[in-house]
Amino acid sequence: MKRLPTSWSSNQSPAQPRQISQGYIRFFEPDLLVQTKLGQLDAIGISQEPSWSARQRFYDVDDLIREDHGMAADLNVGTNIVHIYRQLFTDEFQFQKRLDPQILYFSEGLANDTAFFEASFGYFPADERIAYIQRNYQQAFSAELRPPSFETWLELAGGLAGFPLFYTERGASIHHAGQINPSIFIFDPASGTDLIDFWNFRLFTHDVTPVNVRWLEQSREFILSSIRDNHRLLPTNPNGVMIRTAIHIARSLNADAVIKRLDLLAAGLAERSFSIQGWYERIWQEPKVDGQIWGTAASTASFRSRKVQLTPSGNDPISLRFPVQTPNFKVHARGNGASFVNVVKVRQYHPIKAIAEALPAATFDSRDTYPVRSSGDQFVSREGYVTFHRYALEDSYLRLASPKQAIQSWLKASDIIAVPSDAGRVAEQVIASVGGLNGSRIFSEKTIIELLDKMARSRTEWKDGSADEYSDKTATVQDWVKVLSPIKKKSFGQWKTLDRLVSDGLLQLGLAPRCPHCTQENWYSLDDVGTQLSCARCIKSYPFPQGNADQKLFKYRVVGPFATPGYARGGYAVALTLRFIEDLGGMNELTYATGLELSHAKGKSETDFFGWYREDGFGKAARDPITIVGECKSFATESFKPKDMTRLCELGALLPGSYLVAACLKGELSQAEIKGLRAVAKWGWTQVRPSPLIVLTGTELFGDGPLSHIWEEAGGARADYLNANRDFFDLTTLADATQQAILGMSSDDVASLRYKRSRSRAVKRARATEQN
Repeated sequence: MKRLPTSWSSNQSPAQPRQISQGYIRFFEPDLLVQTKLGQLDAIGISQEPSWSARQRFYDVDDLIREDHGMAADLNVGTNIVHIYRQLFTDEFQFQKRLDPQILYFSEGLANDTAFFEASFGYFPADERIAYIQRNYQQAFSAELRPPSFETWLELAGGLAGFPLFYTERGASIHHAGQINPSIFIFDPASGTDLIDFWNFRLFTHDVTPVNVRWLEQSREFILSSIRDNHRLLPTNPNGVMIRTAIHIARSLNADAVIKRLDLLAAGLAERSFSIQGWYERIWQEPKVDGQIWGTAASTASFRSRKVQLTPSGNDPISLRFPVQTPNFKVHARGNGASFVNVVKVRQYHPIKAIAEALPAATFDSRDTYPVRSSGDQFVSREGYVTFHRYALEDSYLRLASPKQAIQSWLKASDIIAVPSDAGRVAEQVIASVGGLNGSRIFSEKTIIELLDKMARSRTEWKDGSADEYSDKTATVQDWVKVLSPIKKKSFGQWKTLDRLVSDGLLQLGLAPRCPHCTQENWYSLDDVGTQLSCARCIKSYPFPQGNADQKLFKYRVVGPFATPGYARGGYAVALTLRFIEDLGGMNELTYATGLELSHAKGKSETDFFGWYREDGFGKAARDPITIVGECKSFATESFKPKDMTRLCELGALLPGSYLVAACLKGELSQAEIKGLRAVAKWGWTQVRPSPLIVLTGTELFGDGPLSHIWEEAGGARADYLNANRDFFDLTTLADATQQAILGMSSDDVASLRYKRSRSRAVKRARATEQN
């Protein structure tokens, strides 16, 4: 669109035509895009790069039909429905039935009547090159020709006859994400925008009956009968919920006038047997995660599905060989484009996610590099990986991205170069050593990580620039027993044992005798102990004290990333923060990378982690996953300094709409930290695309069980918030809650910031209406 239609502009927020066009594509997320005029794809921001994936997904309308000398014209992409007609005839319609179904197609009538029937029931293309499609329909089904009249509509609306669009979706399994109540959509077929609205409405709504407003009085009895027939108990619902018909009135119509013409109140209908909606779902607006309020989602259609358990091959790149799901009919592909697509939804059962699960869709990006460079016969959507196929092959290959690879390639598409930081590498090793984020629960005990850090090597830096580094320290078995004994008495602490710490690679047992020459204590692994030992300090040999062996000689040493000083360079805080986020919901997905240095046009930024969080891990997601970035600190008195506050705001500006996390292991924040984080919180709420701030402390990160249980036990402001609100639905609610309970902001303060933008927009719209 170059300008907004009048009937749309009075019914919605003041979005620009380009934004609405992009919103429709984002909502439906089509596998293929066809432009009817040159330049349309460029106008809405879709880049057609000269890649294989661009050739698979993007077409000009003149390229849809392929003509070969001596052969009938055929589709250049997709499946010619003639193949389906032939298969239906072979399987079903060639046999004499006891009751033959009545199947119709339609003649040309008045322009408005023809438009109504074309949108509602389907006409065949007028293009002479493919006129044979209609002939095949007539022959396969012995179809009857009818005029596009009210009488014909009444027969079709009552389900007494088949029609072209019915056989287009014959055999498909259609999942509607919205309500199950039947709908009646009243529209004017002379209005182009009403035709668009109806066509799209049917693609996200269950059981829609089209009604021509020009036949409204004639249609009244049918509408009343439908309302009465549909008003019944919802099956399998024990609470007495009744089904009721939803009457939708198109945007070009005067809703009050339509309601008056229907005069439903005088029909004696049962109370609450119907509802009337004079507005249209804003499907072009991306739904916001806000207190579990989700927007309408598009429906999905599939002809065949299968669950298989497969093992990916290779590490870089990761590939998956999967069985292609093919149509039930023979596929005759003569075009250059794909005949059908598969959608592959990947679920992993290993605690360490080798494959990125939650991924932003590549709806507006045809590049082969996101989420992974491939041959171009695939792209990622909110439903999963979409793969293109021309023939009924047995198997095909899918290229998959690791979490880090997906994140880096997505950022690169926005001209942001991301490389792992040193601290990020340590945090990655820390999480991998314990078997993933779920295993990071081993760190959810303050005393464990304090002793681990005490045993780590230390480093002293002097004023002249020199530094001294001291090797790892040791701890006796008794030291660890003293720490673990009270933990094992907790309800969730029985599994936190020395055996677990050793098997996870945190500790290694050895012997630590003293050298008789220099009195230096040495540590030797069990594999290195012999009758003769060599001192690491004085290099002299001495015999192992076999005649005077003391049980206290057995000592543990930290190994691997756990030997890194500074609480594993903040790795424990990162692991616990990501574990906390992953545990927020039971059906979510989290793709993350630890510690990234970001280079971009404005300079350099740094984040302790980058994540994509999706709360609806099953089915097609209503929106892209939430981007989360943050700062993670350990136990410093002033963990968050002014530079950290600035860094959080820089991340929010660099990644608009991302959620910011400020997490630390200490239990309470200082007044200076609270003041600075309040400023970040206010800044985040007031952005064009808000970046809500989530604040976490040791109370949350060291807690076991649901957050509500943790806050109830913590008491104070946390318990007060819980008593007033009870539930944490999503990340937005969590941001609101932590800002109140931890930063001391009032509910009114947070609410005024959260909804300030929407109020100011409403005022501007009201003023503009008055001026008009």
